[in-house]
This record gives sequence, structure tokens and C-alpha cells, in this order.
Amino acid sequence: MKENLHQYARLLLQEGVNLQQDQLLVINGDVENKDFVYIVVEEAYALGAKDVHINWRSTITAKSRLTNAKDTVLANPAPWIADMYHHIVDSNACILSLISANPFAYEGVPSEKIALSSRSMSKLTKFYHEAIMDSSLTWCVASVATLTWANLLGYEGDDNEKVNRLWNTIFTLCRMKNVSEDESFSIHLNRLAQRTATLNDLQLVSLHYTCPNGTDLTIALPEGHLWLGGKEASKKGIIFDANIPTEEVFTAPHYAGANGTVYSTKPLIYDGNQVEEFYFTFKDGKVVDYGAKEGKEYLTNLIETDENSCYLGEVALVDHYSPISQSNMIFFETLYDENASCHLALGAAYPTCLENSDGMSQEELRNHGLNTSLAHTDFMIGHEHMTIIGLTKDGKEVPIMIDGRLQV
Repeated sequence: MKENLHQYARLLLQEGVNLQQDQLLVINGDVENKDFVYIVVEEAYALGAKDVHINWRSTITAKSRLTNAKDTVLANPAPWIADMYHHIVDSNACILSLISANPFAYEGVPSEKIALSSRSMSKLTKFYHEAIMDSSLTWCVASVATLTWANLLGYEGDDNEKVNRLWNTIFTLCRMKNVSEDESFSIHLNRLAQRTATLNDLQLVSLHYTCPNGTDLTIALPEGHLWLGGKEASKKGIIFDANIPTEEVFTAPHYAGANGTVYSTKPLIYDGNQVEEFYFTFKDGKVVDYGAKEGKEYLTNLIETDENSCYLGEVALVDHYSPISQSNMIFFETLYDENASCHLALGAAYPTCLENSDGMSQEELRNHGLNTSLAHTDFMIGHEHMTIIGLTKDGKEVPIMIDGRLQV
């Protein structure tokens, strides 16, 4: 297992953030995952990192703060936090975020306190998230196996066996182990590149989603939109992979072009809480109705983050027959669940999904149809019987997905 963990760390550093010689690496990691963070630090220095800064997180202390701190404190994050993120951006650091599923992390905390803290922090660090969204920095999100997550997924055995079994699942779904040569990570990335090229050649004007669960949604795409997936290039031309694992190809919708209703097919974990069996209805791009079997208040927090968080910022296609989907597991972690399912995102669009967007202001992006917001939250809508029909500029209908299987 130790050598596999070192191999996984190298994958995240070389293929994920693509750490350069004499570059600063920033690791966002939970204190509970310190043992794997230590391995990443060791491998980073071996690969030539200038320095490694660790931004430690703790669910326990975060929950205590959210529960007990005054609203005036939650609304005014410490100024040094902005200084830290300015240093990250100014240093051209690469950022590796290590996450684990914990859908009940903030159970019992008033939703309005979570929303206040999240909104205030997003405003303070807006410049940093913009640098991430427009690929000024290289970054990668990946997962770490934990006992909490292993128990959530129902793994059996003693504690070590459970965690090791989850690690092996991660290695397999990241295409690092237990896959055939034609399903290897590098060949898979080439397939994603071919898929994005095909979609870009089509230059669709809209996508129409239908599904037996009630989804009937049309999404307009802005002129000059670009499909991305797998590897992408930073503004400095460094190739990186923002998600490991990755199964999606994605683009930016026209923020004012969504009409109809879409139903979720997997839970949404938002701000440490779970939202179950929810839907959104859109008119001219804006959410005009929504509901959930459980956790509707967290959808309200999301939609009311700012004036534009009620519009879509991402459209992503994932084949229902991808390895993660075919594992028939709900992972309760967006990184894995979104790579098992077609998904959408409320909030900001990636500027890189628009031709010639480099240097555009937020207002200019909006004028070209891309949403701008403090929020960006993915939710899963994929289904084994989902159909997606694309419409070209000359009015031709093109099957994009039939019964959950991508046709491109």
C-alpha cells in the first residue's frame, strides 16, 4: 500500500497540478489526512518543489466555530486570509486540494450561519477563485481515503481493511491500478480530447435534455463556446488536469438560455450538509422554482449567494457507462459523483470555455453570455435513460446522448 500511495501522490503532482521545477506547491488538506499529506510533501520536494505550504483544515474546529462564533465574526474573515491567498496568486503557486466525503460534517449547524460564513469568505477570496476559474493557476482536486468515508460506503472488515479497500477503489477509478491498457489514464485523456474536438466542431447552439424521471430542459450555448475535458492549459501554457479522477467534458451555457425543469439523480453535498431528491425549474436562465425531499434550505442558501448564483455556469457530459458510474455506488462526494453522471453547475462559468476570453472583465464575460458569481456548485442529473439532442446553427438535430450513452 505504501508504494501505491507514493505512486498516487506522484500522479497528482505530475499529471494533476503538473508541479514545475522551483515552483511553490500549496496543499489544502484535512488534519485527519495528515499521513497522506506527508507523502505528498515528500514527493513534491523530490520532484523539485521550491517550497510546500499546507493550508490545514479541520471539520471539528470549523463546526465549533460555525456553531459558537458571533455573526459579526463570521461576516468578517480575518484580513490575513486574503493576504495568504494574494501570496498564492502572486507566487504563481500550484494548488492541490485533497478532500474526503463527510456529508454530515456540519449537521445541526444553523444553515444561515453556514451561508453567512461561506458567502463572506467567498467575497474575501474572490480574486483567488477567479484565478482558479480562468486557469491563471494550475490546480487539481483529488480524494483521500478515510474511515468515515469507508464506513459511509459500507466497506467491511476492521478499520485498516476498510480504509485500504477504499484506497484500492480510488486507485482503480483514477485509472492508476486494475485497468486494462486501453483504459489507462493517458489513453483515457486522449479519448476525452477527441470528444471535446468533436463537440467543438459541431458548434451547437443548444442542448435538449429529456429523461423518464421528468427532466425536460433546454440549454442555450453561447456563440464561441469551447468544450474542455481532461487536460487543459494554464495561461502560461502549463498542461494540467484539474480533477483526478476525470470522466467529463464540459462547457459554459448561456446564462440566460435555460428553460424547463431538471431533476437530480444523486445527493448534493453542500456546505457540509446533504440535499436529497431535488429539482430546479428555469425560465430565461433563472431558477424560478425548486424543491427537495430533504435539505431545501441549503438550496436556498446556494441560490441566494449573490444575484447570479441562480443561473447556470456549467454543462458537463459524462457517459453513464463510465467506470465510476458502473461501480453502482453513490460516493457522497461531488468529485466522484459528478464524474459518474452528467451534471450542471449553478454559479460562475469557466472563462476558459469561451474563445478569446483571456483578459475579459467580469462584465465582458457576462455580455458574451457567461455567468459570473461567487458560487460554483455542481449537481448531478445523469440517468441511464437520459437523452440529449444538440441543435446546430443550421437547425440540424444531433444525438449527443441516447439512453445514457454518449454518441460523440
